[in-house]
Amino acid sequence: MKLLFLSQGHKTSDHPGYQDALIKLKNEGFISDFFNIPYFGYAKDKGWDAFYSEVVRLCREENFNVVFFQYFHGKEIPDPTKCVENLRKLNKPPIIITSCGDGFSDNWMRIDYPKSFKQISKVADITFSTQMGQAADKMINWGANNVVLSPLSSCQVRFRKQTVDPNLHKFYFDVVFVGSNNGQRLFHPISKHWWGAKKRQQLVKALFKKFGNNFGLFGNGWDYSCAQGPIPFEQQQNVFKRGKIVVGGNPYSYSDYYASNRPFISILSGIPTVELHVNRLDNILRNNDHCYFANDVDQVIEICEKLLKEDKEKLYAKAANAAKYIEEKHTDYHRMKFMLDTIQKYVQNDKKLLVDFPFFLPEVDLSEELNFATRIKVK
Repeated sequence: MKLLFLSQGHKTSDHPGYQDALIKLKNEGFISDFFNIPYFGYAKDKGWDAFYSEVVRLCREENFNVVFFQYFHGKEIPDPTKCVENLRKLNKPPIIITSCGDGFSDNWMRIDYPKSFKQISKVADITFSTQMGQAADKMINWGANNVVLSPLSSCQVRFRKQTVDPNLHKFYFDVVFVGSNNGQRLFHPISKHWWGAKKRQQLVKALFKKFGNNFGLFGNGWDYSCAQGPIPFEQQQNVFKRGKIVVGGNPYSYSDYYASNRPFISILSGIPTVELHVNRLDNILRNNDHCYFANDVDQVIEICEKLLKEDKEKLYAKAANAAKYIEEKHTDYHRMKFMLDTIQKYVQNDKKLLVDFPFFLPEVDLSEELNFATRIKVK
């Protein structure tokens, strides 16, 4: 397999985990070669027409047999349909895949998905999505061919598994929360993003009421005495380790499986992590083991209080095992390998989906889960 990777960024270092994954997969012989074009950077320097022309030229002259339009959603991205049509006309047309990384749903931030993602998913062979459920149904309804779950993950370049010795480690807070206050927008009651932001405000308010200044609040826009301000993305693990417990931000999408990359990073930090429940996410992360799922804000507080009273050695030993699990199953390397493996099986199976999911818990019935983790357009 020779991959043309069109990465969402201005430079290769914007997604170091995926670049590192491809280097490793090439060294392992899983792929023969790859080339990474950060498309926002290329388009800024030379224009979108030149970018699309370069994609076709490379496939024609260098025989790339897979083209990956990564996280292809942005207001400034022009229609990629003609580019894909030209790729299909080549003597050896490549397999076209794309992915959606953000938690879009019917009303997430805007009424619909970004136009560029709708356009590329209609012409791609496979669309990899961080969420399924009603979000994937919508993709199929607008014309996507095959939709396959591929959750977000932790970057193995920037974040590594951590082990915390509670008897030696210095904790600054009982509970840490990382996330900005996005609830200052105008009243928009049909927007799930608006309601999600309001729920985040309720969560933070409840945590501050319970823990006061023993609550470490990180992010933009918070007006509490415990607020610590924003942090660089790469510093997340250091911040998570300042708290005895991490509470995750509430989900802005309620479609099946959705999680941002933050739960994977916080669990990898070796700190017990409490998350609000998302349907079927507990088939990927085991409840009361890898993390602790709460059904509502009140239960978040209850779980935090319970964890703070538990035996410290056992609690952080369990968290260390969870961190090891994330590093072994849920990094950008694992996601890239999964997507490329899915393509190989798709080609070998006469261009029909044949998916081997490596990220579900071993106790999950994969034959049943397949119905939730894939969608195929009826032709």
